[in-house]
This record gives sequence, structure tokens and C-alpha cells, in this order.
Amino acid sequence: MSSVWELLYQIQSPVWLSITLILIVVAPITHFIARRRRLNFPVVDFNRFKDDREAIITSTLEHPNTPFILPFPAPLVVLPISTLEEVRNLPENQVSFIQEIKRMFSYKHTGIGITNPALNRTIKVDLTRHIAEALDAMQDEIRFSFDKQLGECNDWKKVNLYRTLTRVIALLSGRVFVGLPTSRDEEWLDATILYSRDCELARQAIEKLPVAIRGFGARFLPAIRRLKKNQRRGAEILQPILDQCMATANSEKTRQTGAENCQGTFFTWFLKELGNPTTVNTEDMYKYQMALAFAAIHTTSGTSFQAILDLVARPQYIQPLRDEIDRIFQEDGHDQDEDGFPKLKKSSMPKLKKLDSFLKESQRLSPLGLLNLLRITTAPLTLSTGHTLPTGTRIAFPVYPVHMSTATPTYDPALNPSSTLPPDEFDGFRFEQLRTVSGQENKHQFVTTSPDSLNFGHGIHACPGRFFASNEIKVVLIELLRSWEFRMVGDVEGKGGERPVDIVSHMSVIPDVGVEIEVRRRKA
Repeated sequence: MSSVWELLYQIQSPVWLSITLILIVVAPITHFIARRRRLNFPVVDFNRFKDDREAIITSTLEHPNTPFILPFPAPLVVLPISTLEEVRNLPENQVSFIQEIKRMFSYKHTGIGITNPALNRTIKVDLTRHIAEALDAMQDEIRFSFDKQLGECNDWKKVNLYRTLTRVIALLSGRVFVGLPTSRDEEWLDATILYSRDCELARQAIEKLPVAIRGFGARFLPAIRRLKKNQRRGAEILQPILDQCMATANSEKTRQTGAENCQGTFFTWFLKELGNPTTVNTEDMYKYQMALAFAAIHTTSGTSFQAILDLVARPQYIQPLRDEIDRIFQEDGHDQDEDGFPKLKKSSMPKLKKLDSFLKESQRLSPLGLLNLLRITTAPLTLSTGHTLPTGTRIAFPVYPVHMSTATPTYDPALNPSSTLPPDEFDGFRFEQLRTVSGQENKHQFVTTSPDSLNFGHGIHACPGRFFASNEIKVVLIELLRSWEFRMVGDVEGKGGERPVDIVSHMSVIPDVGVEIEVRRRKA
């Protein structure tokens, strides 16, 4: 112990003296608490497996009725799928997604994870209720988005697929969330696209600090300062829109009719849900917008990216999808976008069953992650299996194994048409075929959640924006299929080839964002 006091004697700064004392006191307490919370569940040995996919499938089979631990830096308990029904509808005061996000991104220091019941209602109720208007706006924006990113492109041209998609989807999302002209402003586009990068850099920087000094030291980190600076600048860009919306929301006409005639329509919905617009903080509104951007841009871009990779690797699906789109245009007629070009009627979108199926199959085999329903327990949780999880336990469900198993009813060969391929093989029209079975006509859709379909979650906390995201992805794919030719680089004969391999790390599926494809405009 004498060496400790010699160290303290050598430290001249009162600040560092205080920090050192805190570390000496806090470390044993933290260790003691961690020991008390240690869970007596099987721990996955990743050295046994060639990759994370094999690890989660095998571990789920080995422990069908027992939780098991993934030994990440913040350990994660994977629950038996048999407990899904008892956990999926638990409220925030028992298991919380928001608290887990706040933990992951050090909410106290970054502000990431900010939420508001009014925002949740706006997404779940207003955005879904106005999905037809949102679809209209995105179809008006899609041609401009592709033209802006790809140019004339009358001959084959290499493009970075992920970078192109993120900017296209940022334009589509912005058109709905903030409206023209802000949605096309380059500074705003960069802010929405780069926000996730800023969040991740801030998270990594904070994690490098000892826990005991994060409250003091986080404010001095360059990554945190950059994040805060960008939040202030974003608030400045939003201020005129917010002022206009607040004036509209406070007008007698709006209160009586619910008129939505300002640029930021989404803001109008949010202000009405909030009830008292005078309490709105512009920086908080920016954080809400960035939370939406994070979900609407990067998750949607990732899902679109994977679907397009599946198309260029398996070009035999391209013509049937084009034929379906053309048929619906001929049967239903069409509307026109703001430049007079034809676009699908809102009532036509649900009829694209092949496209819907292809997207669901692509997401099934190349999801954003191998786990879902990620939560942290905010109270002790006792499962029907007899196991009890203490407060503060990170939990999730093994989604990928469910989607790959013939024991799952959706993939049971006895319940599928005879032509359906096994679940470990890509079958783009798998779910369209399932919907031909009597009684299944309205099931197995891209946005459907069920114990067999968990990529959008399930229960009261299922992704509330999935209907918007589904339409956004379809708008992108429809424009790509109708107006563009696309192929793997060098695939002159259009035969496809080996699909680029995803990276799987800590159960997250990370696409190769450096992948290029070749595109050119379709000739009339």
C-alpha cells in the first residue's frame, strides 16, 4: 500500500489527486457489484466455431431451454426462443430498449438516446396514418435522387453502391421529415448521413476512459466536442422550420382543422402530439431528427444494399420483378410525379408480392444482425424456465437461428409448396409462394412480425417505422428496376456470380461498403 501513497505524493495536480483517489475507492466497489451480478449460465466459446453464424445456431440448439452468455465486453444473455411470448410485451420499467441505447452511447455525455412519448406516437400513429402522403413525396423525390447521384450515365459506369444508396435514401427521408428545400441542402444531407459516424466515434472515445472519470473527462474529448458542435449547427438549420411550424400549430385554423401546410410536416404532427409547443427545445428537436435519420437512413440503406447485391448476384430475378411492376402499371393505371413522369398509385404498392417476397428473403439471409429484441432489464426478470435475471442484464433473442430452421413452421417443408427451397438456400419468391396457400394470403409480408419473423422485432416494441421503411425501400427498388440496368462489375453476360461476403462481428452483419456495381440508364 505504501507505493500507492508514494504515487499520490508525486502527483502535484489536485484534480489528478482527486481522480486517483476516486479510482482507488470505486474500483473495489465496482468489482464487488460485478461479482454479485455474475450469471451462472453457459458461456459461448467462440473458438469452437468458424464464424458468428455457426456460433449462434449451434449454441441455440445446444441450449434450447436455458439462457446462454455471449462474452462480449458488455456480456449479452441470449434467451430461449420459448420465452419470447412472455418477454415481447413487457413494459419499459421491466425491460428497456431505450435504456440499452442510452447505455451503449453514454447518453449523459452525448445526448444519444433522447426520446419522448410524443415522438414515439408521431412515428407509430401519425407517420403510419399518413403513409400514403409519405409514399407520394418519396415517389416525387426518387427520380431527382437517382439523377443527382448518377448523372446522365448512358454508358456503363462503376458506382459505390452503399454511398449512392445512403444519399438517395437521405433525400427521400428528408423529403418527408423536414421537406423541401431543406431536405436537399448539402449541409443538412451531410449532417444526417454523418451523424451515425459521429455517434460511433463519440461512443468509442468515451469507452476508452476509465468509468470513474467519464463524467469529468468526457466533455474534453474531441469527438464529443465535434458532436455537440454539429448538434448546435443542426439546430440552427432547423430553427426557421420549427418557427414556421409552431406558428402554424398555434393558429386557430390549424387547431380546428388539423391543417398541415408548413414545410416540416413531420414537425407539425409532432407538435400536435406534444400538446404544448412552447416547451420545444430546438437542439432536442435536432436530436430527434438525427435519431430518425439514424434509423431511416442507415438501416434502410443497409437493407436496400443487401437486396441489390442479391439481385446482381442472381440476375434471374430481375426480369420477373420488372414484369410484375409493368403488369401493375397496366392493370391499375398510374399517377404522375411533380415532373409529369408516371408513378405507381398508392393502392398498387401492396400488389407487388414478388418484390415484397424478394426483400423479405434478402433480409432473412442478410439481416442487420443475428440477434434482435435487444433490451436491458430494468427490474429482476424471472422466466418460465425458472431462471432469474438481475436488473441491468443485457438480453436478446436468437433471430437468425429461427429463420434458418425447418423446426420453424414457416420453413417446415411439410407446410410449404413442394418447389420451395430449404431455409439455408436463397429462394427469392419463397414468401410469395407461401401466400398462395389458402388462409395465408395476407401473411408472410415484408413488414409482418411474428414468432417466425423477427427482423423487425415483435410485440409492443416492434419497429414502429417499418411500414415507412418498407415503402422507402420499394420506391428505391422500383426506380432502379424500371429506369436502370445494373450488374456486378465485369458481368458482361449478365450471369451474376458470387455475392460479396458480409462481415459478422459481435452478431452484427456488416456489409462490404466498398462494393462497386456497374449501372447505366435503360434505353426506352
